[in-house]
Amino acid sequence: MGPEMRWWGWGEDAHAGHGSAAALAWVERELGPLDAPRGPVALEDVRLGDSALPGGLRERFAEILRDDRAARVLHARGKSYPDLVRQRAGDCADAPDAVLVPRDHDEVRAVVAACASAGVAVVPFGGGTSVVGGLEPLREGFSALVSLDLGALDAVESVDERSQVAVVGGGIRAPELEAQLAARGLMVGHRPQSFEYVSIGGCVATRSAGQSSTGYGRIDDLVVGARLAAPAGDLDLAAQPASAAGPDLRRLVIGSEGTLGAITRVALRVRPTPAVTRYEGWMFPSFGAGAEVLRRLRQEGMAPTVARLSDEDETRMGVGMAGLDRPREAALRGYLRLRGVGSGALAVLGWEGAEDRVRGERDAAVELVREGGAIALGRAPGRAWLRSRFHGPYLRDELMARGVMVETLETATTWARLFDLYREVGATLRRHAPIVGCHVSHLYPTGASLYFTFMARAERGRELEQWARVKHEASEAIVAAGATITHHHAVGRDHAPYLGAEVGDVGLAALRALKAELDPAGVMNPGKLLPRA
Repeated sequence: MGPEMRWWGWGEDAHAGHGSAAALAWVERELGPLDAPRGPVALEDVRLGDSALPGGLRERFAEILRDDRAARVLHARGKSYPDLVRQRAGDCADAPDAVLVPRDHDEVRAVVAACASAGVAVVPFGGGTSVVGGLEPLREGFSALVSLDLGALDAVESVDERSQVAVVGGGIRAPELEAQLAARGLMVGHRPQSFEYVSIGGCVATRSAGQSSTGYGRIDDLVVGARLAAPAGDLDLAAQPASAAGPDLRRLVIGSEGTLGAITRVALRVRPTPAVTRYEGWMFPSFGAGAEVLRRLRQEGMAPTVARLSDEDETRMGVGMAGLDRPREAALRGYLRLRGVGSGALAVLGWEGAEDRVRGERDAAVELVREGGAIALGRAPGRAWLRSRFHGPYLRDELMARGVMVETLETATTWARLFDLYREVGATLRRHAPIVGCHVSHLYPTGASLYFTFMARAERGRELEQWARVKHEASEAIVAAGATITHHHAVGRDHAPYLGAEVGDVGLAALRALKAELDPAGVMNPGKLLPRA
């Protein structure tokens, strides 16, 4: 099993401190004096209800059951802003009645079947990294609820190097899988920002898109087989390169968010570890100019493995948080103005692969990048991004402790609609938050993602109401623009009210029918994915 995160925030104590003094100072310049740091309540002061788990289940699963305070609190929620507001305040009265940690598929099957029979809700738990309320313990009328921690299902069961397929337990953490594959010269290459703690089953359940998805594909593209333990029985889908045997049931497991069953096994495409990685920075004269170049790169088959473009505001945020001393910052800004990109948009472009291939692909792409008016900043910005690519959640914890609401949201749409969506969502967020930045980080032939970060002073005592206002208005703007309500964070609880606008009434009915077939008692992760009927 992988390491457990702090119950009130991201990561472990040993990995804290990624929120630099320079970043905090920049936020203070933008928002005004921040509050003195305020820590979470002590674990012993967290409010917990009495366990309501039926005695029969407690006795039957005694060997795999944990109901100590630390386990129940840690498994009470994920890591979204509202999750952490509640956790830091010690509001865990609705925490799971127990945590069950099965050791293999058969024990998972026994748990979901027994809970369905007893009318006990089950919330599957992988790495605990959900940022959309996907782990919130919503009982929805059930008298008891358990967290089903899949962390012990962490074996690499097989690696077929000829076929480039690895079969792994659903609970294995992404870093552990990559470490074991690296010993064979292989990798998956799926690295979401939650990479340090996320489980592979969690990536599949939430339909994740890693930071290198432009080059390596989303989790959708990497899964070739899966095993799901549903209350009605097992859905066991062997690895296949392709099939025409009816609708692809693998696609029903991907993105199911624990509402159909627990993912206990995944078969994934793997690939050789790249011999060369080259990441570098480019400054475009504007976000629009950079996005147009990225569109052409993707549609003309020249997109890098990673292509990340920040708008002008996020670029300014990044430079400010980097902590450059005043002479260096002034020199950088002067150089950029001389080159015609004084308030431009920073792009990080990264190529991975064999040396000759990287050289050839980069040379072809750079020609188009220069045509778009970009100037080269060298490899330093690329190296800096690689060093800090997983640090954002740590800084969020430090900002929350100082009275800042800091949140992200993401969406995607077609290239033709991208800038209308960018303007509408950005304008909505700016009505509530003085700091708003955006970047494109996932490219497709037909469109791209938009990832917004926004910050404002938190309304002490009304943090959840403040967040809900902003989230609702931004979600309404996304829906009105015809964009997807989530590109890679999943639906969870937070986006469930808006799913119908995307898939329609017939689509919702089909999903409900599928759930009724696989989970007749409705015990699997109630209140998530599907809006209330």
